[in-house]
Amino acid sequence: MVRFLVLSCFLFSAPIFANNSGSIDPNDFSQSSHSSRGGVGLINTPTARFSDDGEFSMGLSTEAPYNRMFGKMQFFPWLEAVLKYTKGYNEPYIEWSESEAWTDKGMDLKFRLLEEGNSIFGWLPEKMIPELALGIQDFGGTGAYASEFIVASKRFKNIDLSLGMGWGALAGVDHMSNPLDWFSENILSRISLGDVVGEEANLAHGGAISFGSFFNDERVSIFGGIEYFTPVPDLSLKVEYDTNKYPEGTKLDFFDPDSRKFRIDSRLSAALNYRFRPTERDNIDLSLGYVHGNTLYASVAVHSNLHFSGKSNIYMKAEELNRPYLQPYSRLNADWKKYLTDTIMWELGNAGFATHKIVFNGNELQAEISQRRFKKTIQAIDLAGRILANNTPTNIDKITVINVDMGLETMRASIPRATLVNAVRNGALDEELVEFSTNDSLDPGAFVVDNDYLYPHAYFTLKPHLAGTLQHPEKFYFWQIQAVAKGVISFSKGTYLTAEYGIDIANNYNKGYDYHWPDGELYHVRQNRRLYIREGESGMRKLLFDYLVDLHPNVKGKFSAGYLEMMFGGVGGEVIYMPDHKRWALGANAYWVKQRDFNQKFGFQDYDTVTGFLSYYYDLPFYDMRFKLDFGRFLGKDTGVHIDVSRRFDTGARFGAVIALTNCDPDCVGEGSFNKWIYFALPMDLWLAQASTRGASTFAWTPLTKDAAQKVEAGYLYDLMVDAKDETDSFRQKPWSVKKILSGFGTSSKKKI
Repeated sequence: MVRFLVLSCFLFSAPIFANNSGSIDPNDFSQSSHSSRGGVGLINTPTARFSDDGEFSMGLSTEAPYNRMFGKMQFFPWLEAVLKYTKGYNEPYIEWSESEAWTDKGMDLKFRLLEEGNSIFGWLPEKMIPELALGIQDFGGTGAYASEFIVASKRFKNIDLSLGMGWGALAGVDHMSNPLDWFSENILSRISLGDVVGEEANLAHGGAISFGSFFNDERVSIFGGIEYFTPVPDLSLKVEYDTNKYPEGTKLDFFDPDSRKFRIDSRLSAALNYRFRPTERDNIDLSLGYVHGNTLYASVAVHSNLHFSGKSNIYMKAEELNRPYLQPYSRLNADWKKYLTDTIMWELGNAGFATHKIVFNGNELQAEISQRRFKKTIQAIDLAGRILANNTPTNIDKITVINVDMGLETMRASIPRATLVNAVRNGALDEELVEFSTNDSLDPGAFVVDNDYLYPHAYFTLKPHLAGTLQHPEKFYFWQIQAVAKGVISFSKGTYLTAEYGIDIANNYNKGYDYHWPDGELYHVRQNRRLYIREGESGMRKLLFDYLVDLHPNVKGKFSAGYLEMMFGGVGGEVIYMPDHKRWALGANAYWVKQRDFNQKFGFQDYDTVTGFLSYYYDLPFYDMRFKLDFGRFLGKDTGVHIDVSRRFDTGARFGAVIALTNCDPDCVGEGSFNKWIYFALPMDLWLAQASTRGASTFAWTPLTKDAAQKVEAGYLYDLMVDAKDETDSFRQKPWSVKKILSGFGTSSKKKI
């Protein structure tokens, strides 16, 4: 340890308080690097620092006997969330395991209480105000590494000092009595989330949260350290005093009979961190250090910011559009009418649009299109509008582009032709010039020209698919890689036949483990997932008929029948009401479903049920967030609510968390009497340098899949209806502010009239 520090000081012997600290901005507090646990911190202790809002990172760390895999999300400027798995080779995963080490999941949360330099006390100088944060580690997990902390950080040029107080796993050194003992016993102990039974509730029912266990130790520890940003660009040195509890005396490798035992020779640890910046948006942290006075430490983390969209992948060039020369459409002969509409449809198709129909509505030219080319809806409106404006008769002074997804009108954008022509002379069309509405009225003499060549329409895709099961009782991770062939035939507008067939490439679901029979009081609607993969390695994942229809400009309907998903087939439908330019929407759905055979062919098992929900959707007025509430009957015949809160970032990525509460007992749910998971959707064009697409990849993580609070995977109208609107600034609600809320409570005298 001493040798490591001496070497570091020798390499970076510049004055500690040098004004020049390489590429590190002394006023940028977000440049602090990650800890071994995934959050912003030193090595094994946290700091009060946070990443920039929207930063997403994934990484690995190792220090015997622990290997960690983590993902971190800066969900709000003041909230850091970390999901991590810790593999400890000092214990087996299961009692009879001969090779797999014990692995534990956990979630960490850190909240900013005070921003550095932001004086809330008028008498205290701003330069004296540190960053202050409160954190909870291993939140809602088994509690194996559970801890709480309060920590302060203060920057002095290129040195960042941190000092904190730790409870639980962070209280491994007896320093002082707990100053929050009374608060924990008398206030927090009265609050719980989920059923907690007995002192070992967290270990028995991971996920049950007893707030009385927070800050309740008799003794606490004081931890801290520094991060020194060296004169070498992007290189920092960390030194910490580590107060974590460790299993002293246990073997570092349970499976190695000659393994040495764990010991702590020093509470001081040190590490070097280098930040590599391959792109303007992304960076990589590489760390190497020496911990416990006897152990090497290493970690790597990849960071990206979901607010940083950079330059647009699509560049709309400046263009001088043609002047109209054709007489009004009603005066054209049949040949010219056909030539004009065929030209418009051909040019739209050549630009990547599927045209459903062209409408000459008095002085307005409408085009009803579908597209997957542009993520930003305004870019589709811009290009389609230019094509229409280039082919207008002399009487047309208004252009309207109607976006259609799966046969449903999701957006109608109109702009005066003259405004469009003037705007594109300078490049891209500004969204503020476009009027969005659902007005679909047509003049009595309107000419509607359907695209007779569009239907039947078919397309085919072949994509890889990774399925997995984490923390199964018999093995930490089961996985399967499939090639999924998908074919869709559309017979008319809103009518679709979809088939998906999964072809097994490789999996480990049959590798030496007996099947673990599910538990709980409900019928096994999801816990048998492993059987579907074992007995139906290749099979029909989906085969269904969908009919979607516009019942009203603000009311959409859907009917589905067939094999809805891998485990269930059935029949049902959905209706949704979405008023114009409102934050809210209402929906209802109901399905009769029957459980499919495990081999994923065409047979069914005996179990059937009716599932359905009443739904409420609301776009929250801050942070581009969305709230979804479903109340009804789940697949396992349990009843309850399904709460989904998500946030959209500037790149189009969305992160969300779900909590589902049902009338089942804790054993039925498995983790704290409520189900929960997180998910994120990443737009595919994040990885495309010179292209754009509306496609996205969605990933979900759930701590334990049981049968409570499970919904049929039938696809829902709301997500379809808001897809294009989410990429249109005019439809997203403007940020909320206290000033705006309180604007009606002013005390100034009113002006007399």
